[in-house]
Amino acid sequence: MHMNLQLLNKVCFTICIGCIVLGTVFSLAIIWGELSDNELFWKSWLSIGVLFLASALTLSVSKTLGRHEKPEGDD
Repeated sequence: MHMNLQLLNKVCFTICIGCIVLGTVFSLAIIWGELSDNELFWKSWLSIGVLFLASALTLSVSKTLGRHEKPEGDD
């Protein structure tokens, strides 16, 4: 089974960048707004964190697999 690791890397990197941007916006909203008591806000903020960590871990595993993958025909 051949997986397109380059596509996977691009998708995970895009998710990570999106999470960083949303996390920054939410963090500024915590600082400047009155959102600290809103349960939906906190669940959204934590969900972004989980998505970021999952994407970052997938990206790191993908990079590791890409380094250990042998080109076809080499033994």
